[in-house]
Amino acid sequence: MTSTRSTRAKIFPSSAAAALAALLLAAAFGARADGEVAAAKVSLQHTVDETLAILNDKSLARDARLQRLENIALDHFDFPKMTQLVLGKNRAQLSEAEQHEFMEEFRQHLSLTYGKQFDKYTANEKIEIGDGRLESNKDVTVRMRITGGSAPADGVRIDYRMRANADKWLVIDVIPEGVSMVQNFRSQVQEIVTQKGVSQLIQTLHEKNAERAQSANAY
Repeated sequence: MTSTRSTRAKIFPSSAAAALAALLLAAAFGARADGEVAAAKVSLQHTVDETLAILNDKSLARDARLQRLENIALDHFDFPKMTQLVLGKNRAQLSEAEQHEFMEEFRQHLSLTYGKQFDKYTANEKIEIGDGRLESNKDVTVRMRITGGSAPADGVRIDYRMRANADKWLVIDVIPEGVSMVQNFRSQVQEIVTQKGVSQLIQTLHEKNAERAQSANAY
């Protein structure tokens, strides 16, 4: 008959080895998570630095400044993925050509909607990259806070949801004060689809963008 002592001798080393293996795996995952968060934060900081350099260049005319800011967005935002997220289930009803056309209208919408916000920049704003967290699907959300200048007295909090694409971390959603830009626009898209059908989606967005562009030019 096997003694209690020998039974324990067989069980304890095995349990200790399992616990040690779990500890090492947890440490390795934690190090990987820290590395991914750090990489995403570095990418966002680089985007901010590029943006501020353009905003602080007083030699640029407004149109030239906006064009350069759009180029930065193209480099650091994953517009194809954002388009997929915005379209949701409606994507299946659009051809590849129509999806590309929708993406162009979506980009135009963002440029017209948010581009005018840059006109409020005073160079007195302080932009701080805060904490980041690894999401369950391996996205990283990085928090930013803007204070001073044209910002409200208590500042503005903006979260950036980022996803690794090849060797780059790209923004796939912007969440000012807890309101997702992607979800907000997806709601607008769904409202258009419900009222007019998918076939009228792109044309309706095109007309809305034309109205915003005319208003911006008047401004």
